[in-house]
Amino acid sequence: MLLGGSLLVRAAGFAYPFMSFHVAQPGHGPAAVGAVLAAFGAGWVVGELVCGGLVDRYGRRLTLVATMVLAATVLILMAGAHTLPALMVGAALAGLVYDAPRPVLSAAIAELVPDPAARAKVDAWRYGCVVNVGAAITGGVGGLLADRIGIPTLFWINAIACAVFAMVAARCIPAQSLCTTSAPKTTYWRALCDRRLVLLLLSSVATLTALMGLLSAMPMLMTAHGLGAGAFGAAQLANALAVVVLTPLITPWLSARAAVRPRLDILAGAALWTSACMATAAFAQTTAAFSVAAAACAPGEIAWFVVAAGIVHRIVPPAQRGRYHGIWGTALATAAIIAPILASYSLLHGGEPLVAATTLAAGVIGAALAAPLACALVSGEREIIELTT
Repeated sequence: MLLGGSLLVRAAGFAYPFMSFHVAQPGHGPAAVGAVLAAFGAGWVVGELVCGGLVDRYGRRLTLVATMVLAATVLILMAGAHTLPALMVGAALAGLVYDAPRPVLSAAIAELVPDPAARAKVDAWRYGCVVNVGAAITGGVGGLLADRIGIPTLFWINAIACAVFAMVAARCIPAQSLCTTSAPKTTYWRALCDRRLVLLLLSSVATLTALMGLLSAMPMLMTAHGLGAGAFGAAQLANALAVVVLTPLITPWLSARAAVRPRLDILAGAALWTSACMATAAFAQTTAAFSVAAAACAPGEIAWFVVAAGIVHRIVPPAQRGRYHGIWGTALATAAIIAPILASYSLLHGGEPLVAATTLAAGVIGAALAAPLACALVSGEREIIELTT
């Protein structure tokens, strides 16, 4: 149910990809568009932390119902908003609840699927189907409908999907998932004192900054070569289809290895592969070349996500599932803020070579941090063994 609901709100998640067009329609300039998107990104970062804490404190059902109802309300109001202050406030609130299902679903997987191999399979299908199929539907359907029914109507569709998920969560998630009163009191400070989590977070931010080039650097590069939104959509579709096709092929091999121990070698290799593929996209000039580079990222994306999520599952204390996954979830939101700034600066001051260099450097940093993370994981396991003995 959680996977299906997450797919629903992802597939109907038109607000974020079409927000810049919605802001520009009343006549606001690029500066206003950038301010609204920055407000959304800031809300996204804070929202991951807030939602993670809500999961630990109040349970999955109340968290999902509250955040999805808030999302539906904010998106309806944003559909009719035209002034810059209203758009900025709406964007910040929309960002706050945009990715709320992520920590909820991650905490549920950690609790309900104890076997590491089974968790790896679920995480692979979550990334392959929920994230990428949802993104493909959002881009494809949204691109077709935007000119026909208008962007405000897309916001309404997004709001309806969130409301439906809220109703399903209220009826289908058992009430006992709210029983958290017996758990010891926890805080984010305690979670951030875990060196393993902090190292994984930093590594994830670096790797995802390179990967987010699919949504930030690539449109800028394609525009510089005279390619439009249709070409960008084709490249995104190529990436999504590659992930969907490769997921069932890679998952058995990946889950078998992730079940034994945290595979930091796979994590580092996936970071290097993905960043190298994105770096080559800086030198592409045609739609086909950009599409090939985007599709080539797919195996690294799948492997990285499964291994990284598996590490969080392994290190998270039962009473802090929401907080740990919420903190890790901020890596994607942070990368979504850093990546466009880095791409635009690189393109302006050094052109395609600097874009390629900074993208590759981000991936190298993410891979390099796997070494101290491996040491921290070994130290953590030794401490657990000493405590139990």
